[in-house]
Amino acid sequence: MKVSRAWLQTYFDDPLPPAAELAELLTFHAFEIESVAEVGDDHMIEIDVLPNRSSDCLSHRGIARELATLLARPMKCDPLREPIPPYEHPHGLTVRVEDTTLCPRYMAAVVRGVSVGPSPAWLTKRLETVGQRSINNIVDATNYIMLDTGQPLHAFDLAKLLENDAGERVLAVRAAREGERITLLSGDERTLAPRHLVIADGVAEQPLALAGIKGGALAELTPQTVDLVLEAATFNYTSVRTTSRELKLATEASLRFQNEPGATLPPLALRDLITLIGTVGGGVEAGVWDVGEGEGERTSIKVHLATVNSLLGTSLSVPEVEAILVRFEWEFSRADETFAVTPAWERSDVTTPEALIEEIGRVYGYRKIRSLAPAKPLTPPAVNATYQHTETLRRTLAAAGYSEVYGYLFRDRGEVELANALASDKAYLRANLREGLQEALERNAPLAPFLGLDDIKLFEMGTVFREGGVEHLHLALGVRGIRTKQVTLEAMLVRDLARCTEALGVTFDGTVAEEGVTEVDLTRALALAPHPTVYDTPLPWDSTARYTPWSPYPHALRDVAVWVPEGTSPEDVRAVLTTHASELLVRHHLFDTFTKDDRVSYAWHLVFQSSERTLTDADVNPLLERISSAFAERGWVVR
Repeated sequence: MKVSRAWLQTYFDDPLPPAAELAELLTFHAFEIESVAEVGDDHMIEIDVLPNRSSDCLSHRGIARELATLLARPMKCDPLREPIPPYEHPHGLTVRVEDTTLCPRYMAAVVRGVSVGPSPAWLTKRLETVGQRSINNIVDATNYIMLDTGQPLHAFDLAKLLENDAGERVLAVRAAREGERITLLSGDERTLAPRHLVIADGVAEQPLALAGIKGGALAELTPQTVDLVLEAATFNYTSVRTTSRELKLATEASLRFQNEPGATLPPLALRDLITLIGTVGGGVEAGVWDVGEGEGERTSIKVHLATVNSLLGTSLSVPEVEAILVRFEWEFSRADETFAVTPAWERSDVTTPEALIEEIGRVYGYRKIRSLAPAKPLTPPAVNATYQHTETLRRTLAAAGYSEVYGYLFRDRGEVELANALASDKAYLRANLREGLQEALERNAPLAPFLGLDDIKLFEMGTVFREGGVEHLHLALGVRGIRTKQVTLEAMLVRDLARCTEALGVTFDGTVAEEGVTEVDLTRALALAPHPTVYDTPLPWDSTARYTPWSPYPHALRDVAVWVPEGTSPEDVRAVLTTHASELLVRHHLFDTFTKDDRVSYAWHLVFQSSERTLTDADVNPLLERISSAFAERGWVVR
């Protein structure tokens, strides 16, 4: 949810703290902040609103209410607490809701005499600050009230609905017909099915909008539009989510409906929309249809002070808890140390004592709660033998120079086929680890010089699936030699597999494949291994280790070999290399040494890389020339 600081300020008389301070306040008491950006003379704060708070905080009003609680300051206005004026039914329009389960409430207001055109500068600026494109004053008004209150809204051109014989136009909320098509405001078309809910012209029997998701082109507003129908409704969240996913349409409206905005919200948002359109478009309200019910549910929750302190690990007093509850502006009463609290109707997430206590704790501040060790010693958990044995194998293989990989569970062939494949090349569950490990070896082999390795050694432990859906836990080892012979690779695998059997205390059979991969079934071996009585998984710790991010740019590899007098050490040559190669030399590796005629030849892999750009020959060749010149000054000869 992107919010504007200037927009939030309209809810308060006193100046709000700077955007960075607001972000920190929300971070430590309510939400994770994705970003804070300066937009003109305003600031945009992007807030990660989790599903439990989506019903009230996917709106500026909701975030303002949150800030009012956290800052302990009153809001100067609250659209969710202001009265709704009485409305009469509009002349010439009827609303028909065919399924009140999928649409519990539908409101349609007729506004006549509007002038569709550009939005005023303040409205355009507000929307652009939070990433919304200005379209026209009427559409911008619907988007503004949605972002302000959290209630999605829509506007139809009344004149584009057909009249029946009685001179009335009809809005029908109904299931789509099988194969029915709709052209959306974006120009895209979708084919519909009866499980999709639409708003339709009840006379022409043509869909005007996908309920709760997106409007259609049939009743689109144009500069010639004079009379409007404004929609504010409650749609079933499961229906909206299903339709949005099936038709691949994710919108600001569908996001909110999927998270069940409060049932009392439609009339409040519609009231504000009518007022705003009167300001920016000059229209006059001419009646409102209200079909269905929409009372907000309110649940009284009782909680004792001792329970609050026990769950939070605090020692709050009755006055302190009362002071926090006052900041929410919820109804509550107290009998001795027991509180009876009725949260606001839009807080559909607060329905249990635990949820209420969490609200008290986060406003109080988790940083104020002191960490304490448990008063009683914890009972050691039962040892998971499979976990302990696999960790033993991981440590053994890591000590032997292996790196662990995690391969894809889905393959293009196997013994167990998926009923609903993700893709044509992922239609089966894997029957072995070998194929995936071979692919990983191929991808990683070119990186061996960059990593300063003679061989790429990988392993994987994971589940494979056999005919009938039977699961087996397998281990696969793979080695790809850069300069060694195949027989050496096979000897490595046999040796390292023997290390695994020794560490585990059992034996298992393994067959070395031609591609340098061996795979064994661990299921039986782990069942026969001695059952551990305690966890023995030491955590590696190196206080000198520092994280260095990988460069996103490719490395450049060069080899250099030099003849030096016998007695010259590799460290002498390395010192010359590192001195003259600049900071672009990120890794060097001595890979060959031999002696002939009182001279020694040292051959090095040199890896050059930049964290800012892709290196070219023009960057690397001068460095090699500098190295060669330094060798020559010492009488060394480059081969």
